[in-house]
Amino acid sequence: MRVSVNPSCFFRGLPLKEALARIEGFGFSLFELWRIGQAQFDELSACLRPGGPRLAAFCPQSFTLNDEALHEGYLASLREAVLQAKALNAPALITQVGEDTGAPRAQQRAAIKNGLRRAAALLEPEGLTLLIEPLNSKKDHPGTFLTDSLEGFDLVREADSSAIRLLFDVYHQLHMGEDALARIRGHLDCIGHFHLAGFPARDDRLFEGYDHRALLEFLASSGTRAPVGLELFPRGEKEGEVLLRELAAYL
Repeated sequence: MRVSVNPSCFFRGLPLKEALARIEGFGFSLFELWRIGQAQFDELSACLRPGGPRLAAFCPQSFTLNDEALHEGYLASLREAVLQAKALNAPALITQVGEDTGAPRAQQRAAIKNGLRRAAALLEPEGLTLLIEPLNSKKDHPGTFLTDSLEGFDLVREADSSAIRLLFDVYHQLHMGEDALARIRGHLDCIGHFHLAGFPARDDRLFEGYDHRALLEFLASSGTRAPVGLELFPRGEKEGEVLLRELAAYL
């Protein structure tokens, strides 16, 4: 299992170079970030080194796919992110699809489908993957358009491109009432990345509200190369370190 640690969650306040050294010290070789501004890009460029932790994925600046009128801006943002990804040797970009615009749902679905096809034409020649992330509307993202992983899998299949995959965030799908493990087992071929967080509080307690052990064991034995990202906020430094040591056993 390939674990990806988000240093902005686990090592808040530390310089990136020190945070990456901490990640490597726990035995992990991947990390991920949210949006990358110019200052962080410069910092990354200076501290990434051969054999050190590698950037697994990050987000472009724009997230709106469900409105055709905003596609040109989305694609411009994607082009900028592609340049960053190539420079930083990152294989994937994370996107959401946008807030519900109030237009008919079929119209918004069609816009997403068209946007993904245009994105795929941009990403395929570069060997990059775009990861579509459904979110939960119950707690964290009221009004978001894409909440159901099955609809997300359908969008991946409709895009019909190796450059388009789903980011399955277990925390979000649990809040939407899904059987996360069953969905993952049934659609593993569509998933390019995972996110984990304690349920329901998005903290380090992966083995309490929802016990992730069966899911982790499945991922470890499945042969999937999709990174398992830790997008969670530990209750404290000690709790975060305990969790990282526990997860190292699944590598």
